Amino acid sequence: MLSPHQVTYQGELARLDKVLVSELESVQECSRSQIERWIEQGLVTVNARVIKKSSWKVSAGDVIELLAPTDAPSALSPFQFKLDILFEDSELLVINKPAGLSVHPGAGNRDQTLANAVVHHVGQSQLAVGQSDRPGIVHRLDKDTTGALVIAKSTATHAALSRQFADRTIDRAYRALVFTTPRAKRPVQVAEEGEISAPIGRHPTKRTLMAIVEHGKPAVTHWSVVERFPHATLLECRLRTGRTHQIRVHLHSLGCPVIGDKTYGDFTNLPPKLRDAAEKFGRQALHAYTLGFEHPVTKKRLVFTAPVPDDFAALVGTFRGSV
Repeated sequence: MLSPHQVTYQGELARLDKVLVSELESVQECSRSQIERWIEQGLVTVNARVIKKSSWKVSAGDVIELLAPTDAPSALSPFQFKLDILFEDSELLVINKPAGLSVHPGAGNRDQTLANAVVHHVGQSQLAVGQSDRPGIVHRLDKDTTGALVIAKSTATHAALSRQFADRTIDRAYRALVFTTPRAKRPVQVAEEGEISAPIGRHPTKRTLMAIVEHGKPAVTHWSVVERFPHATLLECRLRTGRTHQIRVHLHSLGCPVIGDKTYGDFTNLPPKLRDAAEKFGRQALHAYTLGFEHPVTKKRLVFTAPVPDDFAALVGTFRGSV
């Protein structure tokens, strides 16, 4: 919990959220997203006036007050689920997330998510961080994407990790098995590596999907070839940004959708044996393989590798053995 905090601003004209990030740094490390939520919740005043716009400009002499935001223990119900823990200490957890497990509650699933499982593992009173329905959650993986994910146990660690994501100092590498055909000349078939820089936003007509759109948020994905097969290529993808469905949308734009991704891919041209294998696999063949960051307390650089799931490895083997 952060106590009420008041300051008389002495700098040049600047955004309210940026000023608060700077002013609170010496008191308690807070992420910009946290501060934006506090502003939206009406917990910030400027000259005794409640301001709910992060972009509000403050100038020298303005009195800024942050009321007492409360990080109440999560109200989520614990979910008894065996977590595959890659690392744990008093500040954070690194988990190898399985397929089929949503990261946090959403429509239709309020009590059987990773967040609920973390509450069960850590204890509600030890996880008073972030949004009440997403305690400890710093970043997401899609429900059917597997791999390494970090969870914060304290508010300060949550803020520090969030800042690393915002500053793009987190190292994230994925394995993706993508669709190709033997005689095509798609980028992943004619080069060993490349970079996709294309803005991503909501699809203009299909609002549940993401797409490359002119006024979307900047998104950059670097890819490199790990292994080629007649009808697929195994890629390593490194994220420069972290947009929703980024890898899936970017690879689709190259004509190489992630195998098994029915949302963005069409796999009717796969040979029947491979098409059946992808159907049996039942999800997109995308795995968060590597996660690296600076530990917020020890300041050591940590890098974790999440083993590829057995069914992912078997699917790769099937494509490798195809003729």
